[in-house]
Parts: sequence; C-alpha cells; structure tokens
Amino acid sequence: MLASDLPHEIRWKDLVPLKARGASYDRQALSHSSLPSRTFSDPRHYAIVPELNHQRVRLPGFLVSLEFDKTRGTEFLLVPFIGACIHVPPPPPNQVVYAISKQPQTIEGMFEPVYAVGVLRTVFAETDLAHSSYSMQVEEFEKVEF
Repeated sequence: MLASDLPHEIRWKDLVPLKARGASYDRQALSHSSLPSRTFSDPRHYAIVPELNHQRVRLPGFLVSLEFDKTRGTEFLLVPFIGACIHVPPPPPNQVVYAISKQPQTIEGMFEPVYAVGVLRTVFAETDLAHSSYSMQVEEFEKVEF
C-alpha cells in the first residue's frame, strides 16, 4: 500500500478552524424535567475547515446509532466523548460527524472507541439527537486496540 493510499489521520481539534478555536459551550446539567438545549448561538460552533472537504480521513471517536438495531446499522453519529448526545447535551456541530455507510456495519457497543475511516464532507446534517457540520461516507470502523 502506498503512503498516498493511507487516510489522513485527524483529531477532533482539526475539525475546528484556528480562528474559531476557544469557542466554549456549556454542557448543561441534564434535567429530568426538560430536554437539554441542542442549539448553539455562537457561529464558531458551526465553523468548518473547508480543506477537509472530500478528504479521506481516519478519526477516533464513539458511535451513537441512529437506527433501532444498536449493533448493526448504516447511520451513526461519531462523537468525541462517551455519552455525547445521549446522557448530556451534544457537542457543538463542528464536533459531531454524521457517519453513513453503504453496507451495514457491526459495532461492539456505543461505549467502545473506534476509528472511523472514510471520506469527510463539509455537509451539514440535522438529526433528532444532534446537528453536525460534517458528514462522512464510512468505509469501515476500526476497533481501537489498547
């Protein structure tokens, strides 16, 4: 395999433009009487890195299934920390990747770390759980080995 065939290894901070870094957001306390806010008022939370559009990348994270079958599916949210979008308000949209696979992918569980490998696009997606400033056409999810 040629080095040019390998996906570009990125981290979550790479999804935020330099001028937007430092934009903070409050993880609101989860209330049983009301749903946490899923919107962000600061435009920096939606800012993207245009150079990443159509790049083949490898990004670590945790999966949140968007389908009923929790172990096999084609639509997921890739998030930077455990429990994002489920137990706490979601991360900002530029810290969520809407991950789509043509073939159903089997996952061990939501709380298992993975590397998502695929083509990243700067396409906004809106789901019931979170908004995302990025989408990825997933080739595979690699299990993280410790």
